Amino acid sequence: MKAALDLVRADAEAVLQGRTNRLEPLRGQHLFISGGTGFLGAWLLELAAVLNQRHGFGLKVTVFSRNAREFARRWPHLGSLDWAHFQEGDIRYLAELPRDTRYIIHAAALTDRRLFASQPGAVAETNGLGTLRILRAANLLEDLQKFVLLSSGLVYGRQPWEMSAIAEDFSGPLRCDEVTSVYAESKRYAETVAQCAISESKLPVVTLRPFAFVGPYQSLQLPWAVTDFIRDSLNGGPIRIMGDGATVRSIMYGSDFAYGVLAALAAGRPRETYNLGSAEAIDLISLARLITRHFTPAPEIRTGVGQAGHDRNRLVPVIDKAARDLGLSVSVPLATAIERTIAWNRLLQSS
Repeated sequence: MKAALDLVRADAEAVLQGRTNRLEPLRGQHLFISGGTGFLGAWLLELAAVLNQRHGFGLKVTVFSRNAREFARRWPHLGSLDWAHFQEGDIRYLAELPRDTRYIIHAAALTDRRLFASQPGAVAETNGLGTLRILRAANLLEDLQKFVLLSSGLVYGRQPWEMSAIAEDFSGPLRCDEVTSVYAESKRYAETVAQCAISESKLPVVTLRPFAFVGPYQSLQLPWAVTDFIRDSLNGGPIRIMGDGATVRSIMYGSDFAYGVLAALAAGRPRETYNLGSAEAIDLISLARLITRHFTPAPEIRTGVGQAGHDRNRLVPVIDKAARDLGLSVSVPLATAIERTIAWNRLLQSS
């Protein structure tokens, strides 16, 4: 376990190297993170630990989640931090925030696509009503400096195949009469609710639209292509790809993801929306090959799995705006991100 944690700490220190000046507004502040026990939350705590221990930031963090106690037991090095308080609760019933909260990251959401069909009502309620609840609670604070809303790159709808990447002003079609649209539509609603709060109460909301990510702390049980491919490879294969493998994604490493969120919190312009992800596009067959080269023998890659006629699609962001305003850049290339994620999971398996 220690070797796995050392790997993450080294990545957290590396992503902050020479970049802490942009985060200076957070020094000595109280940060509230909803949904703070997932992949992003763990990385945010890792970066906050480096900021406090190496750079004397004096951050105080409240982590709000339905799984706060379980998270603190699973990762005691994070659960025992003396400047972090873990609060158990459901975002749908949140009524108030700690009075000295100055910065908020709202990441609480149901993101597992298996729930989009089995529990779509819960997805809509958590993502929509949960956002309304925390915005109302934020409006009661006396000195709120910034509220970062984690939306999703899926709010754009279908990206045209001929469009290499999506900018923040693109708006594609979504089928509101299909239950599979519940996640994207609930995130669109969350953004609209935030715009209402901006209009009515002048809340300093910054909206982020995350794309795809990989890294330590990410559950390999999530049904995403990169997690499926890594899990299947660790189990000896085969890797199964729906369609011909030409579908295109871009994937950002966890440390860059967390830094981008903190940069938006410190330097993001209220009322603005930013894409958050990598501009490095890769098709699924190439992603599978990138993963299997770390295994001997290399697992078999099978294409054409699943429903007939599975169509190609593309989801890649334009990140120029975030680069300009937030200083966002990808410090960990995809090949390195994959290598470190596999190494982390192997270290966990051996501990």
